[in-house]
Amino acid sequence: MPRLTTSVLGSIVLVLGLVACSPATTEIPPVETAVQTDAPALSARAADVVIPDGVIGRAELTPASGDKISGTVLVAAGGGGFDVALEGFHSDVPGGVQLFISPWSATTTCLADMYSFSFGNLSTDSDQTGLSLGGREFSHGDPSYFLTAVIVASTPGTTDPDGCVLTPRAIGTITWDVPDTRPGLLAVDSGTRFGAGGATATADGAPLSYGAVAGDTLNDIADRFGITLDDLGFLNPLTSRQLQAGDDLNLQVALRGGASVPPPWL
Repeated sequence: MPRLTTSVLGSIVLVLGLVACSPATTEIPPVETAVQTDAPALSARAADVVIPDGVIGRAELTPASGDKISGTVLVAAGGGGFDVALEGFHSDVPGGVQLFISPWSATTTCLADMYSFSFGNLSTDSDQTGLSLGGREFSHGDPSYFLTAVIVASTPGTTDPDGCVLTPRAIGTITWDVPDTRPGLLAVDSGTRFGAGGATATADGAPLSYGAVAGDTLNDIADRFGITLDDLGFLNPLTSRQLQAGDDLNLQVALRGGASVPPPWL
């Protein structure tokens, strides 16, 4: 069975919660604070788009540590969910390999040690099909925040020179071909309020992220930016714990997943 590995187990969801009260601290001024009053009405948004059946993602594997590994990782939408296949696969790594897909870029140190989706042990030298990512609801219906396919040895050796437990043996950057599944999703800051009193970092007037403070709730934060609670979860697919003061929530569709969250412990 496929499994989520490393730092997160189970479904990836934003957990509705109230930020616990904490002693007052001196806040660092944000890059810019957007305070507007023209948040869009939710009803004005276009309906969500369902990704059509077919291949939606592709990654060509390139050896990363001198091994002879080749193949193509394909992500497809079909029926009730998303599936992964490994085609034209060849590997000279003894003892078999594992396939991961990761939300972090190919240049991330210890890429395979961090949060990723694992398909378990694979045959060393044959195609693999029907590896399930999950149902259509997985990642709020759009898994395109995953950035990299990674092959590692099934039996890890000693830590590598970078201190990584799982050394990538082959890596491929995933190229996605998916429609805009949330057309018109745009966060607009309508100003601080009870339950959403933090500051907003912006670029060119557009909200980039929101810094949670004590007393915040996800419902109030979503309402402040004119989006739904599910939209907030869509924008932050790597968040899996109760909201805490100091958390930064992404507000840009283009910055979902690892594009907005720094890799753990780096």
